[in-house]
Amino acid sequence: MTTRPSRNLNRFFSFGNKVHNSLYRMSSGKFANKAANLPILLITTIGRQSGKLYTNPVVYLKEGEDYLVSASAGGMDWHPDWYLNLVKRPNAKIEIGESIFEVKATVVEGDERNKLYGKFIAASSNFIKYEKNTSRVIPVIRLVRKGK
Repeated sequence: MTTRPSRNLNRFFSFGNKVHNSLYRMSSGKFANKAANLPILLITTIGRQSGKLYTNPVVYLKEGEDYLVSASAGGMDWHPDWYLNLVKRPNAKIEIGESIFEVKATVVEGDERNKLYGKFIAASSNFIKYEKNTSRVIPVIRLVRKGK
């Protein structure tokens, strides 16, 4: 992986996330709820260094009762911070429309990861581009709702 994004780029992403999250929450998920032809959820993770809560919009797929997310970062050569936070602390909260619940994250690997990433590709050709634009293997994460 290459260097992380610049401080200014991080500030830009952070501002964009705040605007996106606000639109999503104010509309109960009726606005800012799709990207790359996929639905969006908001995931709140605990910062791996700061311990602060961070919320990011992420596209997802449903698989049975579980939710699948991909740490594509738009094909950048670095993992998104929300993914690194989940690796260190796999407990998170997700919001889908007006529903909010706790989840546990598991990074899917090997053949299962490849199969599930194929589902993202089938849902949006953007995921082919993301894979071509980076030297890293783009992680797929399974979010399992707690208490089910």
